[in-house]
Amino acid sequence: MTDLKDPYRNDVFEDEHGRRVAVKRLYTPNELGVSYVEYKNYDDSALRFMPKEQFMEVFRWVDNFGTTDTFVRLEDIVEAPKQAAKEPDSSASPKEESGQQQAADTTPPKRIS
Repeated sequence: MTDLKDPYRNDVFEDEHGRRVAVKRLYTPNELGVSYVEYKNYDDSALRFMPKEQFMEVFRWVDNFGTTDTFVRLEDIVEAPKQAAKEPDSSASPKEESGQQQAADTTPPKRIS
């Protein structure tokens, strides 16, 4: 049995040196009948293009993203920051804010009738 597999989106291929690439898209054949494979190297994020026949000569199928472990460990979860009880007025200057806050802390609430 051969290890050749037509490239599909999210397939992972490897060359003879062990460099892995991920297939992003396979284009339909153009007027000349040439179909191109759009792929990315694992080393960088640049998109590359190669005719499908040449791609199949250089790379062999290894894996698919669907079978690759992509999980989050519980210790990696970051808690959301706690929100302040009251947001300061953005139109007031910092000096005015501190004075207003001190005054607000010492004065009793007013009753409006």
